[in-house]
Amino acid sequence: RRHFSRRLINVSRISSNSPVSTDAVVYGYSSIIAPNCFADNVQWIGGPNILLPIVNASQSSSSLALSLRMIRESVRRHPPNLEMLQAGGGYRMLALLLRQKRIMDVTVLDQCFAFAVHGFVPGASDKESSKNKTAKNDPNSASALSKVATHRWVFADLDAMKYLLLNHQVWDLSGAGPELPLRLLTYFNGLVVAHSTHAAFNSRRLHLLGIIRWTLHLMLEATELYAAGASAATVGRKTDDPDEQFQRSVSMDAGSNKLGIAGTTALKNGWLAKPPAVSRVAAGGDPSNEM
Repeated sequence: RRHFSRRLINVSRISSNSPVSTDAVVYGYSSIIAPNCFADNVQWIGGPNILLPIVNASQSSSSLALSLRMIRESVRRHPPNLEMLQAGGGYRMLALLLRQKRIMDVTVLDQCFAFAVHGFVPGASDKESSKNKTAKNDPNSASALSKVATHRWVFADLDAMKYLLLNHQVWDLSGAGPELPLRLLTYFNGLVVAHSTHAAFNSRRLHLLGIIRWTLHLMLEATELYAAGASAATVGRKTDDPDEQFQRSVSMDAGSNKLGIAGTTALKNGWLAKPPAVSRVAAGGDPSNEM
């Protein structure tokens, strides 16, 4: 049987004045070191909370998503690190950092959702939608794709859901468009959809966190933003009618500057919806009722 030999350099000689050998030779196939996984190394240096400064140093949404993924990989299927993150206030500190950053997008949302839900793969739904050519035109294609992806989702981490997702201070809707809350509501629907294997378990845990009250609060906040966006769009639209010009000037004088800035910001972020015609949503159609 053939044996291999490798020469190893003794690096301890660099910072030591003691007479030691400069190198060594190892024969055979025996391993010299036993490498640890990433989670074990993070546990050895102090736990996942040691990675929070990386989140604080993130300057873009992509780097923020990568730093969140690093922390998530350190606690994935590693109970000691997960316990250290939960007991050490890691989720509270993450929520505070995300609140200060205010650079949220769908990638950051996916990473936060992956903390709480086992079996969720960030970005998988977008990849499936890009493969399907009719995903953008057919609204039913998204539900067909989600059926394959969501049937084994398990709501596993209550703290992650409470501090990272069900936190209105973290997800400031006034600084983002309606895509983020719609995406999050779609994910919540995937947890309790009829074809989900763990729908009953997921619904109980969501009920513990007050998901109904949170959804109503979200709808009220979205309604205010849509109203502010519609007001800003009305003010910004040109008109030649003197009566309408007078009404706009009165409303602008009566409203504060803060409300005007809020409406402009809501309109800029996409909080504007065109209501459907009354004839399409009401039997008979009431011409005096403008929706």
